[in-house]
Amino acid sequence: MRLVEKYVNFIKKIKILIIVLWLIVLGFSIWLAPKFLGETSSDFNVPDDTPSHIANEVLREEFPDIDTETTIVVVIYNVNGTSLCNETRDFSYALRNSLLSSSFSDLVTDINGYFFMMEIGLPEAAFGYVSDSTNTTILEISLVQWSEDETSNFIEYLKELVISIEPEGFTILLTGAEILFEDMQKSAERDIIMMDSIVLPIALIILALVLRSFRLMILPIISVGFSIATSFFLMYPLARVMPVFSFVPSVIMSLVIALSIDYSLFLLSRYREELLKERANDDSVQEMLEHAGHTISVSGITLAITFLGLVFFPVGLLASIGLGAVVCIAVTLLVNLTLVPSLLILFGKFFSNFSLLERKKKKLPEKEQPRKLIELQNQMKSIWFKLGKFTTRYALPIIIIIFAFAIPISIQTMKIGTTIGENHIMPRNADSSNAFAILKEDFQPGILGPMYLIIETETTNEVISPEFFAFSRNIIINISEQTEITNNSFITISWGQGFVIPFFIALNYLNPLSVSYNSTEGLLYRMMFERYTNEDNSTVLIDIQPNFDPFGSYVEDWIKDTREILNDFQTNSSYNIHLAGGSTEVVDAVERVYSLLPITCAIIVAIVYIVIAIMFRSILIPFRLILTIGLTISWIYGLSALIFDVGILDWLFPALRDIDSLYWATIPMSFSILIGLGLDYDIFLLSRVSEFRNKGYTERASVIKGLYKTGGIISMAGIIMAISFSGMIFSNVMILNEFGFILTIAVLLDTFVIRTILVPAIMSVADKWNWWPRKPPEPTRDELYIE
Repeated sequence: MRLVEKYVNFIKKIKILIIVLWLIVLGFSIWLAPKFLGETSSDFNVPDDTPSHIANEVLREEFPDIDTETTIVVVIYNVNGTSLCNETRDFSYALRNSLLSSSFSDLVTDINGYFFMMEIGLPEAAFGYVSDSTNTTILEISLVQWSEDETSNFIEYLKELVISIEPEGFTILLTGAEILFEDMQKSAERDIIMMDSIVLPIALIILALVLRSFRLMILPIISVGFSIATSFFLMYPLARVMPVFSFVPSVIMSLVIALSIDYSLFLLSRYREELLKERANDDSVQEMLEHAGHTISVSGITLAITFLGLVFFPVGLLASIGLGAVVCIAVTLLVNLTLVPSLLILFGKFFSNFSLLERKKKKLPEKEQPRKLIELQNQMKSIWFKLGKFTTRYALPIIIIIFAFAIPISIQTMKIGTTIGENHIMPRNADSSNAFAILKEDFQPGILGPMYLIIETETTNEVISPEFFAFSRNIIINISEQTEITNNSFITISWGQGFVIPFFIALNYLNPLSVSYNSTEGLLYRMMFERYTNEDNSTVLIDIQPNFDPFGSYVEDWIKDTREILNDFQTNSSYNIHLAGGSTEVVDAVERVYSLLPITCAIIVAIVYIVIAIMFRSILIPFRLILTIGLTISWIYGLSALIFDVGILDWLFPALRDIDSLYWATIPMSFSILIGLGLDYDIFLLSRVSEFRNKGYTERASVIKGLYKTGGIISMAGIIMAISFSGMIFSNVMILNEFGFILTIAVLLDTFVIRTILVPAIMSVADKWNWWPRKPPEPTRDELYIE
């Protein structure tokens, strides 16, 4: 109490300074916060000691030109018939000529397509750019990436160019890693606009129904605005020095809306309650900070600790989500514990004078006993008081029934599978996603995500030998025979998309004295040789463009199987062999994350146990809290398995039909939040129960009155938070759908089943052991006692 008094006195002295400082921060935030959205990336940043990182370092060192390459594919679809027509030919040449004569010509390293291959006399290669039905053809544009801005400007120019020369009756679509990522950023921006325009107003309307004061409603709006702007402002410089994944802004937005309104509800409902007791404004602010302020502080700190677990994962995607969450939690707490009380104290007459308070004052009799009688009557009518009496009276049957419902669903958690499939992170119905779907269906989709097999020898020019040619060919043959990849997916100095390049023929192409040296084939081979060997001819690159989706679920197994084959070859040779590019980094990221996940979860649970044990000076309460949170988590993951793995709702939601598991990052991302959300409401309920128990109420009475005082607030807070998270369910990115579903249903389940029914029942059964080893005061009051 003394600490709270000192804090309130401190705020009274510098309240104007606090408001001015926040206004200055808001000014900088308005300037820099919007730039945060443009600084997000799709980099995973795997640990340095993983095979993919080592392989990619070798690729960057030995083949720097290939490392900076990216590919854009132009998909040309003729609605009315074949794509091998004059219109397609004219479009192809017009596009090539425009690009090569534009200011971006230095970025374009190559343009390939059916008509260009036919022009140089390579009909077999030409038909690789045409679908079996011939109604679709593609152009492959190879770029060198000097900077993100230049690549982005080129893409915008290419889009405008395609629109200006697109033949009538044709559908022209663009896809590629950079275009897909741009669409992911645009999707994130649309999600944020949707949350701003739909989710936030609904959440505020529900809060208004609880507070029943337009004046008090100004504060949550201020809290949300300052918290969002400041969080984005602080994340902007961080995003410039570390990779922040593209959907982190959407996660931050949902968290800020949920927490800001939740904390405003806890604080302002207590502030209003104290005013209705006819306390002075400053005293009401002090009581608000002592109880609700303490609750949100412990809740926020514990929630931040759970998110810090993500920061220590050595993968950029999870670390950036964890860091973003910690930043927005810290900012939201600071706003609610400094700016909000400063405004309440400075403008006390305005905020403490609302119509509900005046009506209550008129209705309340002056004498104390009639006042207590009215409070008792209100208490007896309350649904939460009745629910508290019911759950504590029939505690054991309620516990058995809830567990009987939960266990069969929780067991479904065993069916959860994870995938690295790109359809979880690509925006649905975006042109780039539709073009990629066509590419997977009719062409070699590996051109957008090529992998590279690198063979390092020990001496200069060692790759120009019959032994090395035979060694590299044997690797290709073994991989194509032992996995699902076809042998025409490989290109290197000894192999050309399904056919062997004998050493003696290659040597003729490389020998200036040979007759074949000046032939077209000789010229093309030397170009290929220069591309796939390093400067001193000691290292060779094998280009792998798989016939399957290079970002799909199957590629994970293929990479692991291929690495085993390569390990066998490396063991029996003096060469170093690496597999780089494509999804190799994602596979290593998943393996590392899931190897660390059990340890991280154990540490988070241990920290939660210690914090709650210290807060309530009890050993049993944190154990019960972890048990009920664990039930919520297993229950919601079981439901997720039924929906996303088993597919029980595929008939209702077409978007789920292509999904057979959760995205690999969903579980690590959601686990921390689920623990934090469970703690949030449990601490709020427990704080009130503990408050009544310390005043001398019996165990049962403390639980009943605690639920009576907090049940309505917890329910409204749960609804508001569920609405905030539900915005992600309506995103067109599947991982956000998964994330939003898990959080929304978990909040509702936790709010209306776990915290308001199961927790009171368990605490009723535990009785005096709830507080062990602490000894609370002797019980002298029952639930009918009114202070």
